[in-house]
Amino acid sequence: MNKLIFPILFFAIGCIIPEKYGNPFDQKSSGVLFLSTFFEKAPFRCVNQSNQKFLGTVDQVLLQCNRDLANIDANFLAESNQKVFSNVSFSKIDKDRLLVKFDPITADGKYELNLLGVVSNSGETLIDDILPIIIDTQIPSINLVGYIPITDYTFFSSHYWDFTTSEPLAVFNPPILSGSLASEVILRSVQKVNETTYRVYFEVNFSSNSPGSLTMHFYNSQDNAGNEVSNSLTIQLIGLVQGPNLHHARSEFDAFQNANGDVIAIYGFTSSAEILRKGASSFVLTNPSLPYISRGERGVMLDGKNLLITGGTQAPSPYAITSSYIFDTETTAFTPTGNMNGRRHLHNIVKLKDGRVIVLGGISEYDFDPMTTDVFITLNTAEIYDPSTGIFTEVPNRMKVPRSFSCSVLLDDGRVFIIGGTNGIFAPKDTTEFFDPDTQTFSWGPTLPVPVGALKCMKLTDGNVLIYGAQLSNSNNSTMLYDLTRNQILTVANSQFRREWSFAQELPDGGILFYGGGYKYNTSEPSRVMEKLDYGKSNNFFNMGMAKYSITKHSGVKFSDGTLFFLGGEIGGAFHLETEYYGLSN
Repeated sequence: MNKLIFPILFFAIGCIIPEKYGNPFDQKSSGVLFLSTFFEKAPFRCVNQSNQKFLGTVDQVLLQCNRDLANIDANFLAESNQKVFSNVSFSKIDKDRLLVKFDPITADGKYELNLLGVVSNSGETLIDDILPIIIDTQIPSINLVGYIPITDYTFFSSHYWDFTTSEPLAVFNPPILSGSLASEVILRSVQKVNETTYRVYFEVNFSSNSPGSLTMHFYNSQDNAGNEVSNSLTIQLIGLVQGPNLHHARSEFDAFQNANGDVIAIYGFTSSAEILRKGASSFVLTNPSLPYISRGERGVMLDGKNLLITGGTQAPSPYAITSSYIFDTETTAFTPTGNMNGRRHLHNIVKLKDGRVIVLGGISEYDFDPMTTDVFITLNTAEIYDPSTGIFTEVPNRMKVPRSFSCSVLLDDGRVFIIGGTNGIFAPKDTTEFFDPDTQTFSWGPTLPVPVGALKCMKLTDGNVLIYGAQLSNSNNSTMLYDLTRNQILTVANSQFRREWSFAQELPDGGILFYGGGYKYNTSEPSRVMEKLDYGKSNNFFNMGMAKYSITKHSGVKFSDGTLFFLGGEIGGAFHLETEYYGLSN
């Protein structure tokens, strides 16, 4: 009898303290602290028997309890969970399991099942009556807004990145950085833009314009189900890489590519040609004794391998030449072809859609008598070369005005667009004209916003024409665009620096890179700063950092993978031998 005194005493004391539902076995009551000492060691629990996390559509949960269950109040349990689960029902199966059914859940997240009122046969309530159910149908991923696989350093110009997530996240932290550029990027703060967009602010301190990579890991970012972001992001940045030296320094020349992807550097104040074969690491000098031309020649690729070279001067003679040559870029054979009808140098040359070639204007002779003003005889004639016959035929109609130091480009509709230039007295023009190969006639084009001479032009991917790099343009920094649809020439933007004799080319993201160029005619102070025109977007110029040299009167080509290749030019008036790639690698 004495052995029962203490249990009865503990039971009485426990019953004095209020319990939930007035149940002395309530795990949340003080009384159970006494009762559990003599009855069950483990608290009364029910756990999810399926998985801690559910994958896919979920419409039921099976609970396994560690006690036999008393009859449940299914209506009460359903009402307690109706706000979270639709059409929810509870049923007891076997003696210790509980089945919960509801409308299917497809949205990820953490849901709470209310089990308040579930009681064991011994009268105990659950120690944990709120049971978390984690629904996980997706693993979160993150993308970088506006990033393309090959980009450049203007990607960093806004000093923040926008990330989009595949689903709302419970936690988004700044990414952990690795890669060759990681030490030069400092992350500062995160701003939540909306449920699936986050903005990360940063600072950069790039030490060079070399190619590089940056990998972003999201180890500390999780969705509402507690899953870490599954992916990382690697961005690769275009930059400058040293290329092989030319054998002969060159200035005021054009570089060419054949169908094999070989790069041909020819003439440019030196009567030689050299080729960088695709995949090779050095130029091969070919035909070192080409016909002598001092400057002003013009060339164009006729097909996948043959290059046509026309005109030029042979100093000290004041007269241009009529000679033309075919250079076979595969065999390196150099053979004469038909002569032009007129002497020309500093003329335009354009390949037409049918494979013929038109040469336009130019200077036939000049007089550099120190006792007189420089005199140039500028032409308003044009002639067409037929590769099948090797014959030049003069166009019967004349250009609207004589032009030298002008620029011409083939439009998508087959016409030739002739822009600016001078009439031989260093007076830039603000006029343009078109040549129609079908009618062999010239007609006026739109007027330029400013007069330009010794300019460059390039047809862009969208069919419009970029007009840039002009000399003799009354110190104007404007970059212009011929809008084909509106038949109008507009000033797109002013570059930060004058860029006479610069080289421009489209980048993979649609922007346009400007490399080199002088402040004014024949300057010894060209710009080392590279700039990018954010064409078709903001139409602003962005600083792209410093090139290795201040260079002008250089040339370049664009490879099929988007890499740019710059060759030769002048540095401080001295001819230049070096080359540079601008891309992911060389």
